[in-house]
Amino acid sequence: MRVLPDTSIWIDYFRGHAGAAQMDGLLQQDTVISCGPVIAELLAGTAAAQRSALWLAIGSLELVELDVTAWREAGEHARALRDRGGVVPLLDLLIAVAAIRGGASLWTRDADFERVSELLPGLALYP
Repeated sequence: MRVLPDTSIWIDYFRGHAGAAQMDGLLQQDTVISCGPVIAELLAGTAAAQRSALWLAIGSLELVELDVTAWREAGEHARALRDRGGVVPLLDLLIAVAAIRGGASLWTRDADFERVSELLPGLALYP
């Protein structure tokens, strides 16, 4: 089973909060993958002094590449959600598309992904 943790889970992990031991286990099993949007969000919120620790944790992870088709899918999903009266950040939709493309369950604390999983039947949430 592959798992794509979103940014909120990584933040919890680096702060030693709930789920840190579970993340350590998944990292040891080599089942954790990531994607560009998660890395960009992490870098945007990480102080320069902490970037070394960040790269030690995520630098060797498999990254799901997001090509133009993935961006198109995310945009179409954003439009479909708006048509239903919902708004989800585009980066979150890209993360969801990456999880699907990577054959991974998405690990998140973000309640928006519950709505996203209703729209994207291929999106599995972890645990």
